[in-house]
Amino acid sequence: MTEEERRMKIIWTFTLLMIPDFVSSIDVEGYSDGEVNITCRYVKEYTQNTKYFCRGKKPDKDKSRWCTELIRTEEKDKWVDSGRFSLFDDTRAAVFTVTFRNLSELDSGTYQCAVDRTKGKDSYTEVKMNVRKERDEH
Repeated sequence: MTEEERRMKIIWTFTLLMIPDFVSSIDVEGYSDGEVNITCRYVKEYTQNTKYFCRGKKPDKDKSRWCTELIRTEEKDKWVDSGRFSLFDDTRAAVFTVTFRNLSELDSGTYQCAVDRTKGKDSYTEVKMNVRKERDEH
């Protein structure tokens, strides 16, 4: 394999990792009483679609209502707040950011960054959240 072929393979692999449905999961760590920002990428063609963040692990077989919605918005390029959550859909960058505040250890678990697709199944990227009781001072 030439150097150019190797570079192209790395670029292609990196690109696949950034596309929803190809990313296996995002690992996030937070601390009790703190907050985390989660950046969720999506395919550019979905800039006008509704974005949402929910809690639940995607089942092996299709089931309805497996993910409990925490925040959803159709708004573009502005912050939307709902309880402990805020969501900003940056359509130019094709990412949305979820801020999750006032964390507790009970918030540890599996979440999903999701894009509502009017035709076909929604697009999900799994987020594995680990909330620790307190920061290490080391």
